Amino acid sequence: MRKVLTIAGKEIRSYFVSPMAYVVLAFFLGVCGLIFALTVTMTQSEANMAGMFHTMIFITLMMTPVITMGLLSQEQSTGSLELLMTNPIRESEVVIGKYLAALALYMIALVASLEFALIINAFGDPDWMAILSGYIGVTLAGMAFLAIGLFSSALVANQIAAAVLGYLMLLFFWLIGWLDSAVEGVLGTIAKNISILENFQDFAKGIIDSRPIIFFASLIVFALFLSVRALENKRTI
Repeated sequence: MRKVLTIAGKEIRSYFVSPMAYVVLAFFLGVCGLIFALTVTMTQSEANMAGMFHTMIFITLMMTPVITMGLLSQEQSTGSLELLMTNPIRESEVVIGKYLAALALYMIALVASLEFALIINAFGDPDWMAILSGYIGVTLAGMAFLAIGLFSSALVANQIAAAVLGYLMLLFFWLIGWLDSAVEGVLGTIAKNISILENFQDFAKGIIDSRPIIFFASLIVFALFLSVRALENKRTI
């Protein structure tokens, strides 16, 4: 565990000594704040954050490949990954440490976004259980996005290529739910069940169900497992 925390701490420091963390936080909070301002100034607007949560998950999809693109690809391009692997450290420790660093940056953005809920509470009477449900959904979706982005970073040594590959993977899980309305039968049902957007819908409505939680947890574990396997293959080459 000490090695995992050491790697995570190193990556978190690297985020904040470069413009990366500040650009990501400004982008997330700036766009969400703009949408929030437009929403609350509408006539007959309700004291809820359902629309905001959909905005937040889309902005999260846009920014997570940027957060994760250099976690493992940069190590490969500079040759520091080979040096790291010469130490008595397991691939799983490297992956988890890098993942925790990216997750920490994302959680900072989510905590900062709580200001929107507090503003709504100051001028209305929001359903806090619905807000809690929405934040759980955004957190789980973001964790899945980060895990997929980390896997793409483990596959290639170029950061731009890792970001593009990450976007392609995320868009696959984002858009595949549309097949449910275009294709009938088992294929459409499968597409709906593995769609990140479809699994997020209940959380945005204030419903906490075990099925989407299991889906996101399984997707996170599977993506991290693939990242570990990708590093193991690079060590044996």
